[in-house]
Amino acid sequence: MADVTPLVAPPPPQSTPNKFPAASPYTFGSTNETGIAVDTYEQNDQVDTFEQKDNVGNVIEVITHNMRSEITVSGEITSTMAPIVGTVWTPANLITQQYGPTPPASAIMVVKSMTYSKGRAKNMSVRITGTYYPLVTL
Repeated sequence: MADVTPLVAPPPPQSTPNKFPAASPYTFGSTNETGIAVDTYEQNDQVDTFEQKDNVGNVIEVITHNMRSEITVSGEITSTMAPIVGTVWTPANLITQQYGPTPPASAIMVVKSMTYSKGRAKNMSVRITGTYYPLVTL
C-alpha cells in the first residue's frame, strides 16, 4: 500500500508582519493615514541658527531657535481626499522625539501642498507636504 500523505493547506496570508527575531529593535513600516495607504513618511526636524562673529570673522556664539519639522507623506489614495491644503492636519506617523519628554499635545501641522499622481498601470497616489510647528496651537 502506498504511503498517502494528507495535503496540508498553506497558511492564510498575514495582514501584519512577523518580525524575526521578535525582539528586534528596529521599527518596521508605517501607519496608514486617513484615506492613504502610506508608502513613505519623511520628517526633517530642524532649527534656525544665529551665529555671532568676532572682529575677525570667527564664530564665537551660536543660537538655535524656531524648531519645526518639514513633513512629507506619500501613498496611494484609498478614499476621497478631504480639502486640507492650507489647513491644520496631524499625521498619524508624527515623530515627536526631538521635542523633549513632553512634546506639545496641541501643536499643529499646516498642509502646504498636495501633489496627485495617476498613471495607466498604477493606483492614484498623493504626496502631502507641510510644516509641523510645536509652539503654535489652534
